Amino acid sequence: MGNTVSLSVKLNVAGGPSLSVSKSIEAEAYDKINVTVEAGTTQPVEIQPGETGQIQLLLIKSSRYSEDLTYKVHDTDSTSITLDEPQIYMGSGSVKLLGSKIDKLLVSNGMSDDAEIEIFVCRDATPSNSN
Repeated sequence: MGNTVSLSVKLNVAGGPSLSVSKSIEAEAYDKINVTVEAGTTQPVEIQPGETGQIQLLLIKSSRYSEDLTYKVHDTDSTSITLDEPQIYMGSGSVKLLGSKIDKLLVSNGMSDDAEIEIFVCRDATPSNSN
């Protein structure tokens, strides 16, 4: 049985337009991960055991944002992504931007304060053989 996950984003420009996006996802599995990345360290964070095609939603947020807070997907050879704002990857199109294997993140905190990272991932727990 699936889990219904709802996401809503509302954008308002003062004196200008507004835009709302609401989406419900049926996910077989989800995980909410909380991790503290101490100042000056890199912390590996296990995200999910399956293939990239199984991920339906990935949300990453932090208690602090900075050009000095970055993450790499899967290994140290991947491109560094700056965590300077909350990040949402929804649907296969945006999730694939992170690469072909999203099993872990390597979060690097170059700031002088610890960062509390929250990660939420929705995924298909029983992928078909057609992926």
